[in-house]
This record gives sequence, structure tokens and C-alpha cells, in this order.
Amino acid sequence: MGGRIQIQQTVKTSRRPLRRQFMSAFVLILLFSFLCSLMVWGVTLYFLIHQTGRGVLPANHYERQIPRILEYAARQQAALLSPQMQDELEKVIPLQGIQYQVIDLDGRIVYGWKGESYVNGPEDLIEKLNRTDSYNGRFVKFSPILDAQQRLKGMLLLRYSLNVTANNPRNGLLVSLVLGSLIAPFVFIVLFSAIFARRLGKRLEPSITRIIGGARRIQQNDLNFSVAGEGGSKELTELSNAFEEMRSALEQSLKREWQLEQERRDMISAIAHDLRTPLTIIQGHADNLIENGARHPERLERYLLTIRNSTQRADKMLTELLFLNRIDMPDFILEYLPTDLAAFCERKRQEFDLLCREKGVTLCCSRQQWHHHAEHLLLLDSARLEQVLDNVITNGLRFTPIGGEIEWTISVYEQHIIFEVKDTGPGFSEQDLRFMFDRFYSGDTSRSQAQGHSGLGLYTAKLLVEKHGGKIEAGNRTQGGAWVSLTVPYKCAS
Repeated sequence: MGGRIQIQQTVKTSRRPLRRQFMSAFVLILLFSFLCSLMVWGVTLYFLIHQTGRGVLPANHYERQIPRILEYAARQQAALLSPQMQDELEKVIPLQGIQYQVIDLDGRIVYGWKGESYVNGPEDLIEKLNRTDSYNGRFVKFSPILDAQQRLKGMLLLRYSLNVTANNPRNGLLVSLVLGSLIAPFVFIVLFSAIFARRLGKRLEPSITRIIGGARRIQQNDLNFSVAGEGGSKELTELSNAFEEMRSALEQSLKREWQLEQERRDMISAIAHDLRTPLTIIQGHADNLIENGARHPERLERYLLTIRNSTQRADKMLTELLFLNRIDMPDFILEYLPTDLAAFCERKRQEFDLLCREKGVTLCCSRQQWHHHAEHLLLLDSARLEQVLDNVITNGLRFTPIGGEIEWTISVYEQHIIFEVKDTGPGFSEQDLRFMFDRFYSGDTSRSQAQGHSGLGLYTAKLLVEKHGGKIEAGNRTQGGAWVSLTVPYKCAS
């Protein structure tokens, strides 16, 4: 890689914690909002005192005049029904905020406001006596007009509003100032929040941008950068440094992985290239010798069998290497098919039993646990599972002496299957237990080579079991010998 690229900008930074910065900004927002609100309130108060004589009338201003009007009406009694009383009554009623009607017993308007009538006949008049009703946002007070003998002669209606704007029709600007002074604190809070948020964002944005840019470069497999440096806060500084440590560790890890991957591919390609040519030559010579083996038949047969066996072992090694190269590729997937587990295990038992009898080893196959799911078809990649069992059991058979025993148990649980293979051989050494699942590990080199052991069997088995989502474990038995356990999850086909 080339020189390190620093992704950073020249900005004013702060090492204060974000919590303190937010609290400081919040306090300043409240302080400036309060000071500006005080200015607005002062201007409003000035207009209230110096620009208007009566000031702003409250919403219930005219409602408070009604008792005085009704008191006057009670003193006048039935005389209010005379139209000559209109001028006197209007001197008592503030017409700019209260509308009135004087109604006789039949519900007719004698004088007053000639608009909407709120009484429809004598019965309605009686029903609404001493009531206050609401009509379209305004209130109407129905008060009786009595004579000296306290007999009902008519009714006085007073219509008013409980609204600041309606009560101050000539003071619109003043009313706007009053309303504006009420909402001013909220406006200033929003305004100063936006200002301080912008300032805080400018302080934090460079570090956040650096980290986001670094994440995107990692996504593109580009690790040639650095995000270390001061951030807009203590937390962002720590985050930048932690991100840089992660990037550095990932860079070293990927370098090692890329190097190992390249070495593995180069080695497999070289071995495949070196083996294929001699295998072709050996195979051709073996065929010629078998066809033309008239001379010295007793010697030719031994040589030919040796050539054929060597060819088969080399071909097996080549197959394992090519398969290993394919299984590590991202596009390698398992082919899950409905499988009769009982039939599968029986078929493999027969194959393994034949191999064991040829070497003089006893095979014991048993079911330790058998969940009812096993009676149905299970979704398994039986071909790869068979390859795993072949590798594990033949590995155990390789080191089990004549007269020994291999025990294979199958346990089916609700969600997984466990295949366990035990043998009566010498068991695993300490080195075997540490490296037995590593690629190309052969244990005792001389013994493994003599038997054509490539060191890929258990490694391949481990990869295939992990591809199934399972695990493989191994160890030594207390009574002697080794054990290998395969745990494979499954799903029912129906």
C-alpha cells in the first residue's frame, strides 16, 4: 500500500463531552429567548400605557357591564317597553360591545337591534327567562321586564362576546402586539435552537463525515486511510480513535488473509499442475502393461497393481485439492434434498462394514436416540454428508489395529442429528488435538505419507459440517482410542 491518507479537515474542535455541549446550548437558548422576549414585552407595555387611553379590553369586559345594565332595567320596570326610553337605555348600554333588544310579551321587538330574533312567540319567551344561551360564538342574556306588581311585561335581550379581538375592533395593532408578546418566547426558542444547532452541527460534522467516509472506503475494500484525530466532542474523538484501531486491525487481518489465500491458491494450482502430467503418464503406462503383460506375468502383476494403487491415491489427492479449492469459493452452496435418513445410514453401514471386515476390524452401528422426525424425509445434502462420514470413518479405520473396533452411533433430536464415531486405536496426540482440523495437517508425517494421507480429510469434513450450520468435535476416550462427533441441523421436508 502507498502512504497513509489522512481524511481530515481544519476545523475548530472541542473536547468537551456532547452532554455538556448540549446543556450549554440549551441554557444559552433559554437565556437569549428570555432576553429577547423581555424586549418584546417592554415594547408591548409601552404601547399599552402611552399609545391608548383605555388599553386593551379583556375578553369578559362587556360581560362585567351586564349586572349594572340589569340593575338599571330593574329600576325602570315596565317603562322600558316605551320607545321613548330607547335613548336613556342606550346611555347605559355600551353599544360598541353589547347589542340589545326590548321585546313585548308576544315576542315582538319594540326597539333595539333589528337583526336576528331570538324569541319566537310567548311560549318561547317564558322558556328562555333568566337564561344565557350561545349563538355562533356570541352569548345572549334573557332578562325579564316586570311592572310594579312583579308581573311579566316583556324581556330585555343583551348580546355580547367573550373575545379579545371582537372587544377591541379599533385596537388591532395593539391586540396583535399583545398576542405576539404571548408567542414571542416560543418563536425565539425555535429561532435560537436553529442557530445553535447549526453551530453545533458545524463543530460535529467534520468528524462524522470523516467516519462515514472511512466506512464507505472499507466497504470498497480500501483501507489506505486514517480517521484518527480530534473530533467535535470527547465522544467523537474516542469514536474516531476506536474506528482507527478497528481499521488498522482489519487491515492487518485482511493482509494476512489475502496472503494465506494467495499462498493456498498458488499451492493448489502448483500441486494440481505437477500431479496431472505424471498421473497421465502413469495411467497410460499401466494400461499398456496390462494389455501387453505376456512376459513375466508373476512380476508384471505386482508392478501394475502398485502403479494402479499409486495412481488412485494421487488421483484422490488431486480430487481433494480441487474440491477444497471449490468449497472455499463464495458461490459454493449445499444442495438440500429430501432424504430418508434410515435408508441413508443403512447404506453407509454396509459400505463401512465391508471396509472394516477387509482390515479385520469390527464395526458396531447403533441408534442412541431416534426422534419421530427421523421417520419422515429430512432436508439434507446427503452427498456432502456422505463425504464427511467417509472422511471421518476412514480416518478412524486407518489407525485402528487388526482386531479393533469402530463404534458408529446416530442420535436424532428435535432439531439436529449427532453422528459419533469411536475407535480403539492409539488416539490423538496433543499436537493432533490442536491442529487436526487444520489444512494439510498430517500428524505423523512418515506414517501419513506411507498410507497416502493428504491431511485434507478432517479439514474438508470441518468445512462441510460448518457449511451445514453444524459443528465437529474430537477427543480421546478414557478407556483408550479416539472419538469424533458431528452435529448437523436439519429440517423436515414436509
